[in-house]
Amino acid sequence: MSDAAALLERAAGRLARRRVGVVVGHLAPDGTMTVRGTGRTSLPDGGTPDALTRFEIGSITKTFTGLTLARAVAAGQLDLDMPVGDLVPEVADLGRDGTPVTLRHLATHTSGLPRVHVPMLRGTLDAYRGLDPYRDHSEEALLGAIRSGRLRRTPGTGRQAYSNSGFGLLGIALARHAGLPFAELVARDATEPLGLAATGTSERATSEQAARAAVGHHRRRTPAAPWNLGALPGAGALHSTATDLLGWARAHLDPPPGELGEAVRLAVAEHGPRIGLAWQRTVGEAERRRGRDLVIWHSGGTGGFRSALCLRPAAGDAVVVLTNHGRSVALAAFRLLAALSR
Repeated sequence: MSDAAALLERAAGRLARRRVGVVVGHLAPDGTMTVRGTGRTSLPDGGTPDALTRFEIGSITKTFTGLTLARAVAAGQLDLDMPVGDLVPEVADLGRDGTPVTLRHLATHTSGLPRVHVPMLRGTLDAYRGLDPYRDHSEEALLGAIRSGRLRRTPGTGRQAYSNSGFGLLGIALARHAGLPFAELVARDATEPLGLAATGTSERATSEQAARAAVGHHRRRTPAAPWNLGALPGAGALHSTATDLLGWARAHLDPPPGELGEAVRLAVAEHGPRIGLAWQRTVGEAERRRGRDLVIWHSGGTGGFRSALCLRPAAGDAVVVLTNHGRSVALAAFRLLAALSR
């Protein structure tokens, strides 16, 4: 067993002590993928999760939305500074202080929109009770809430303020521009060109993929029902596997030729303080030039799943951590990436 495989085995075992099932994976600089899984795909007697087990990946979906946007920009169809109201008439006047909300603002969490359009008290109670905070959402309701609300700041000012509603709106805008449902758009522009057949929404899953899907669990290890993300699929509706996510990482570490590669480079470039098009960046360009390692990453979470994907461009490697449990794995992914570099 290689050193990387042994380290992954130990990491998976350690994480599984407090989680239902765990899959960890590493993409080496030479392109070798190593994946280890442990625990259960469901309680009490589900199988052991592996490289092909399908997980809800939550907000890692945003990086697919970001590439979909980048592809339209690279093709000259859209401009990052286009007001979103040009694509979604229901929010034609969305802006503040004379500044309209643009596609760039949505993709970099600088639009001024709130994190979610769910009342704070209800959201807190739903989380405590294990309920889906988006269960009553629809596209019409989301757009109505955005239209009737007030932006928290002038778009493009201040620090990034994470917004699921913003990425939900971005997904709606891109789907309308393409004339396709969001799931079909992501398949056309991202997953199919890169050969990521196991990545998509639950509605597009084959019978074999559905059979390989893990069941989500709350922190108390009770089953968690899937969240209703039909109103904002661009924010978190995708499912994927460790193998596909390492393939996704590889495409961003070594972009393919042509327009797709141009779009990938656009997606990971810095478009705001420490952020690309969805991708979080642990250091900015100026700090990177001073010798600090850049890590490009995103994490995700739904009712019964947590995920993290971290890429290290200078080293050319990446790690993924997936669990069908409500306990975070983001810090574990960073620690695993650091351990693999020693």
